[in-house]
Amino acid sequence: MPSTSAPARLLAGLAFAAATLSFTVVDVAATPQAAHAASVPDGRITRSEVLARAQNWVDRNVRYNLTRAPGTLVTDAEGDDKYGPDCSGLVSMAWHITANSGKGGNSTVDFAGYGGKVTLGSLHDLKPGDAILRSGHMELFARWKNEQDHSQGAWTYSLNGGSDSDGDGWEDDWAKGPKVNSHGERGDESWTSMQNYTPIRYKNIVDDNASTHGADFNGDGIGDIFSEVTGTLNIWNGRGSNNFAARLEVGGGWAAFSKPVAGDFDNDGISDLAAVKDGSTLFIWNGEGGNEFGAAVAVGAGWGPFDGTLTSVGDVNRDGHDDLAAIKDGSTLHVWNGEGGNEFGPAVEIGAGWSAFSKPVGGDFNNDGIGDLAAVKDGSTLFIWNGKGANNFGAATAIGAGWAPFDGTLTSLGDVNRDGHDDLAAMSDGTLYLWNGEGGNEFGAATAIGPGWAPYF
Repeated sequence: MPSTSAPARLLAGLAFAAATLSFTVVDVAATPQAAHAASVPDGRITRSEVLARAQNWVDRNVRYNLTRAPGTLVTDAEGDDKYGPDCSGLVSMAWHITANSGKGGNSTVDFAGYGGKVTLGSLHDLKPGDAILRSGHMELFARWKNEQDHSQGAWTYSLNGGSDSDGDGWEDDWAKGPKVNSHGERGDESWTSMQNYTPIRYKNIVDDNASTHGADFNGDGIGDIFSEVTGTLNIWNGRGSNNFAARLEVGGGWAAFSKPVAGDFDNDGISDLAAVKDGSTLFIWNGEGGNEFGAAVAVGAGWGPFDGTLTSVGDVNRDGHDDLAAIKDGSTLHVWNGEGGNEFGPAVEIGAGWSAFSKPVGGDFNNDGIGDLAAVKDGSTLFIWNGKGANNFGAATAIGAGWAPFDGTLTSLGDVNRDGHDDLAAMSDGTLYLWNGEGGNEFGAATAIGPGWAPYF
């Protein structure tokens, strides 16, 4: 049971005898419808980690040098491997590959014949973390400038080269990405220029597990919206670009449960749901894809003090399992580390002082692969605490004021516009709004999805 002192493990597997919940999917015409762990070298790597690794070079002001001479190679974020500070070295580093490690990673010639890549059928197939390659140059694809209109071009991570007035090999160009770097440079490719490139994909890159940061109940890799109202669970499947399918009534019988939260608690890559029944027992429903769920699994009793603030926070201790968190007595945050198979370790007390904040929501807002927290303080300012691993969090980062209309409905949806960043959503006066994440704890302007959401939040 959830306890701050007892070390007893929360074991799953208890049968849910009172089978009160049904899961019949019904398509309902409703107003609201427009609306990991770190990789190892040459291993599987998520798209968000690829982008985070590339951004690390931008943040470190890595300067272009094509010579790959001794002393010019640059370490990756972990400091374990060194790569050439040029276009192909950047991609080698971002993909975390060891091919040609003795000379700083693959060259563009090496990448042309590289067996660890696949060639995509079209530039339109590019996803965050893929790359574009031509003779003598390549860039890491970050995202489309406009998901709906690719002719507007793309944002990229790149090192392009520049002037070298003193001939020492260090050229006046620095690692750049979707946002302007400290030298006023930005990774920007027009659609016209992209026609000169071949789109390629690293064979070991994988889509981020949307269930770790938000909910993906139909397994398409896009964040979904879900809500319980008057005992019925509803799902709106994301379609990308901030669009959602019509509401699905997934099942009734939820009146006795707390507001459900989503995560992948059995590590099968499909989003599950967790909720507390009658202010006491935590249950999990394992997702089976296609908006379907298995039978309820009783995880343990004693969750009464936590049912109103239960949240899913992704993987905050970097063990590859999704974790749960909740605030006890309106003040102290606790985390239960997932162990896979619907099992959790004992409660870990993170810290007090949460009484001034709204219920925290989880996501990966700086794209480092570790679960973060977001909450609104005093009904006004949004703060983010970036996870550091091992259940540790960095200092609070103030994102901005003006969140008073949204603090009671703030939620994390995962990546709903398919740009590789986790997004936030909230409802005010019946209208649902989205803030698309841009990495680095930054968000775009609010996008109004549509009215008619008051019954669901």
